[in-house]
Amino acid sequence: MVFLPCRAHCFSVCSLFERGKSMVSLGLAPGLTKPDYRRAEREAINLLDQSGMVEPPVNPIEIAQGILNIPVKFATFRPDASARISGFYDCEEDAIVVNREEFPLRQTFTIAHEMGHKVLHEEWARSSDYQVLLRDPKDQNRDFREKEADAFAANLLMPRFMMNEYYDTQSPAELSRLFAVSVPAIRARLSFLYGI
Repeated sequence: MVFLPCRAHCFSVCSLFERGKSMVSLGLAPGLTKPDYRRAEREAINLLDQSGMVEPPVNPIEIAQGILNIPVKFATFRPDASARISGFYDCEEDAIVVNREEFPLRQTFTIAHEMGHKVLHEEWARSSDYQVLLRDPKDQNRDFREKEADAFAANLLMPRFMMNEYYDTQSPAELSRLFAVSVPAIRARLSFLYGI
């Protein structure tokens, strides 16, 4: 979910797949708690340190599978769901499920975002409150956990220490290619870090 507002909906995950095995029903209840962006950054940088990755691009699949021992699965969703779901963390299988039809640079952010839910919100993800989110550009009031997962992903894939090396010498399109994230993700990060 690359910086796109979402709205909570409850779905049976297995009903989203064209064919498939049964997966957990997920849910997300809107919360009123403020996001803990410092914790999200701290946890992302901790994983980067463990990975030894010091130059872009950061490979979130390597971190998920190599450090957290979480498989990343690419799935095909039903056509009516595919355009509105980027991915989710499946706590029953302890796996990240990514929409195979998404743009690859969006998939990168989705994997990191869902890894953020695993690292920051695993207890909540195992609760009945966790739901698959459908993208809804009209909804600006996202749950604090979604904001934390976005911050985690941004800090993992575009950490300040890496961005500092390149932000003032390359265009957003060049940074997008270098960091293997979408141009909107890069633009949001440039705005957050440097006010540009």
